[in-house]
Amino acid sequence: MNRPDLSRLSLLRSLSLALVIPLLAACAGDPPAPVAAQPISFEARPVLRLDIANVTVDNRFTSSNRQPYIEHLHTESPATIARSWALTRLVATGNRGKATLVILDGTVVSERLEKKGGLTGLFGDQLDTRLKARLKARLVVERPSPDGGSGSWSADVDATAERTILESASLNEREAAYAALMQGLAAKFDAALTVEVERSMGPVLR
Repeated sequence: MNRPDLSRLSLLRSLSLALVIPLLAACAGDPPAPVAAQPISFEARPVLRLDIANVTVDNRFTSSNRQPYIEHLHTESPATIARSWALTRLVATGNRGKATLVILDGTVVSERLEKKGGLTGLFGDQLDTRLKARLKARLVVERPSPDGGSGSWSADVDATAERTILESASLNEREAAYAALMQGLAAKFDAALTVEVERSMGPVLR
């Protein structure tokens, strides 16, 4: 092989390495950073003004901290949604009495789904997980009257939401599915409890 051929061969090798090395580096790079979920907020919703002195939250729900329950693994949970709702949407405008939001259930279940057999199961991208969330709560308003008596009003809500996940979903996509589940649950809880408050608490609404 003469000198020009050797020069061309050396140039081709250099070009090949220049193309391959960046590709290998990209393949070996770190996975995409997790996308931070938007915190659930009720700030944009109109407040519910109650003729009471203060608002409290009584969380009577305790997570089991074991499968299939997963609410304890996340910063955002049904219980945190309920607390945020009470402290954001309820506004005390009076000088006596209180409103207490009692959290009775705040579970999130991760359920494995049965996969299909045959060619569909072999080659198709199937659903493999169902997330099921529940938020059950009772809002109780107690207010003494000027004549020494007392009044009590209550509103109950039991909101649920579901979300399914494909088996091919990445970790980020699974986190996004959980975040969407919480957003859906929050919207249902907010809508249902608002209706109940407006229906049953007329005497203390301002």
